[in-house]
Amino acid sequence: MKKRVIIAAALMMLVLSGCKPSAEKLSEAEGYVNQLKEYQNAAEEKYLDIADTSLRPELDALGVKAAAVYEEDFSKLSNKKIDEKIPEVLLLLGQYEDIQKRLDGTYQEETSANEELAKNLKIDAYIINKCGFDISSIILRDVTTDTYSDNLIGEGEILADGYTLMGVKLEVYADSSQWEFLVKDSNETQRVFACDSLKDVSSEGVSLVFNYDAASDSGTVSFGGYFSN
Repeated sequence: MKKRVIIAAALMMLVLSGCKPSAEKLSEAEGYVNQLKEYQNAAEEKYLDIADTSLRPELDALGVKAAAVYEEDFSKLSNKKIDEKIPEVLLLLGQYEDIQKRLDGTYQEETSANEELAKNLKIDAYIINKCGFDISSIILRDVTTDTYSDNLIGEGEILADGYTLMGVKLEVYADSSQWEFLVKDSNETQRVFACDSLKDVSSEGVSLVFNYDAASDSGTVSFGGYFSN
């Protein structure tokens, strides 16, 4: 009878020991879990640095899967069970690596765009029409980048000869070097008016005097001081 008890106890210990992982296997599993936490935290932190929210649903879905991994008590699993779980964790790690690359790409794109936007100088101005004719449209062309502003007068409006247009806002790209104004009269005839560098005007603002020489059919824009109301 005593021998049977000893054998039963030995078998019970063998069964119990078979349900526990080895120290090496447990350490391996915990290493992957810790790595998963690092990847998740890094992705969430990078997400906070960008304006694009399109990856939020994907991050949330990965977060649910990661939470299930964290709830698992690997110390109660056998080596075999851990080996079955590890590929799931590795798959999550790969998915977090992929989304991290996309987050980093978005961050770089937004950073570059913001840097370019910061190069735009916003200049207060007013326009004085000394052309000898009414003006229906004034468009600032950045010759360097070949980009155009909206009609500075406003669609459907007229800047009569001898009159001043107040409250003009010019956006000037700091890396550009050449500009011109495209001016239309009330008959929709367009002329190019040359001007000096807009980067060199006062930060307080500028007056833009539009002059036209009928003999040479040429127009120019001269800069003057800015006087606010």
